[in-house]
Formats: sequence, C-alpha cells, structure tokens
Amino acid sequence: MDSVLALVEARGLRPGDALPTERELSDLFGVSRNVLRQAFGVLEERGLLRTVRGSGRYLREASAGDGMTLGARALVEVASIADVLEARTLLEAQVAALACERRTAEQAQNLAILAGRLTSWEDNLAFHCAVAACTHNFVLERLVRQQAELADELHQREHYKDPDELQHMRAEHQAIADAIAARDSAAAQDLVRQHLHRTRRILFPPAER
Repeated sequence: MDSVLALVEARGLRPGDALPTERELSDLFGVSRNVLRQAFGVLEERGLLRTVRGSGRYLREASAGDGMTLGARALVEVASIADVLEARTLLEAQVAALACERRTAEQAQNLAILAGRLTSWEDNLAFHCAVAACTHNFVLERLVRQQAELADELHQREHYKDPDELQHMRAEHQAIADAIAARDSAAAQDLVRQHLHRTRRILFPPAER
C-alpha cells in the first residue's frame, strides 16, 4: 500500500489521474495481483482511490482548495480527512447530546480526567470514544472509534502546524466534558461542532480555500 502511494509521488501523479495497470504494478513490485488488490482495497476504504469498472483505478479528486502546494499523496489524504470530519461532525454532535442524557456520574468524572490528560493522538481517541461510551450504545461507540481511527490512518495529525494545537484541543475537550457533566445537550452539541470545525479550518485555512 505504501509502495503504491510512493509510486504516485515518484511519477508525479495528481488527484484524478489513473494509476498504472494491475499488470504493470504487479511486475514492478514483484507481488501477485491478489496482494495488490488487497492494497487497493485498503486505499479505497480510506477514500484515496476510486475504481471505475472497465477503466481502471484513479486517485480521488481533490480541489485546488485542498492545497495545490501539497504532494499528491497529501492532497488526497487531506481531501479524505475532510469527508471524515464532516461525518464526525454529524455523528458526534448527536452522540454528545445523547451522552448528556445517559452518562453516569462515574463516566462524567472519567471524561474530566481524559480531557485534562490530552497529550497524544491516543488520548484524543480515548476521549472521543469515552463520550460515545456515555450513550451506552455499542453501535455508536464503534462508529465513533472507526471514524477517529480512519482519520489517524490518513495521518491527520501530521497536517497540524500549530505547536499549541494540543493545548487548544485540551481546552475544547474540557469544555465538552463540562457540558456533558452538566447535562447541557445544546452546549455539548455546539462545542463538538466547534471543535471539529476548527480542526477543518486548520487543514483548510481561509487563504488556501
């Protein structure tokens, strides 16, 4: 999979361009087509490739607003991250509202601890999953985890340039935890939306859109 993306960069392919054929890539990498198709499957699940039956496989489209100064790999990753953030915003705002209704006192205390402990991506994942756990709905927990893990696979954190980003995220997590502890569903939803919208603004600064 990484070899395919490295080839994309080496050949100067751009979003929307077709990849070399399976036969060419199989010969180039010295692997079977089945192994190659498994790699393609992972890339498609991440939204980086699309398959057109009878035509071939193409890098996903990415508009100029996604940052034309980036390499092709970063361009398609950032475009996919935008989709993930949109889905997370829709899902996690509703999850936060339900968490306000269903959280236990122990879960509220745990959220406060996790919010203050944010030092890494793993801590970030733990907090968002803990919010989902407050709903006591295993499907919502799974969906939140899957989307956050997908963002990690797309190297979202590598696109942050602000050295104070963790401090900003920690303050936002603490505000979300406080709203859930207070069972203020409107505030919790709004704070989650602001939190994820700010992440999008980091990836797509106004001057670059």
